[in-house]
Amino acid sequence: MMTIEVLEAFLSKNKIYLKEPEKLMELREKAFGTLAEDKLFLSPYETFYLVEKRRARVTDEKTAKEKTLQHLVTKLSVGKPTIWTKYLVYRDLRDRGYLVRESEGGFDFETFGKGATRRQVSIVFEGGESTLERLARLSAKANKEGKDLVLAVIDRRTDIVYYTLNTERFEGK
Repeated sequence: MMTIEVLEAFLSKNKIYLKEPEKLMELREKAFGTLAEDKLFLSPYETFYLVEKRRARVTDEKTAKEKTLQHLVTKLSVGKPTIWTKYLVYRDLRDRGYLVRESEGGFDFETFGKGATRRQVSIVFEGGESTLERLARLSAKANKEGKDLVLAVIDRRTDIVYYTLNTERFEGK
C-alpha cells in the first residue's frame, strides 16, 4: 500500500505557504501555488483542497498549533462571503482532473490540462444576478484570449452544472 506524504504548510497573517524546496516543484507541476521568497504561497482554494484531501497540514507560524479545515475556512473567508461556494467549484474541477488557477478580469478560475483547450470559468449562483451584458462581455474576453467560457451554475443544494458559452454572429442579407 502506497502512503501519501502529508505536506507541512504554515499560516502567517492570513497567508498559507510551504517552504520545503524539494516538494515545491511537484506542487507547481500540478498548478498549485505561486513561488516567491523561496516559498510556495497557496490560495485559500488550494489550501482547502490540500487539507481536505489530507495532502497538507497547516500549522500557525506563531503558535505552532495545527489548524483545522473549519478554522481555515472561517479565518480566510472574512470579507469573502462566497469563498466556500467558489471552493466547491474549484474542488469539483480538480476532482474531474483539471488543473485550476484563480483568474482575473471577471473570471473566477482558469482550467487547463485536459486536451489543448484552456477555459475561463465564471460561477453563476442560482437565484443570483447575472446580466446578458456581463455574459457577453466575458464571452468576448475569453474568445479574444483564445479560450472557451464555461459557466459553472451552482444551485442551492450545491449541485454544479457546467455550460460552455460560444459567441456566434449571425448576419442577415
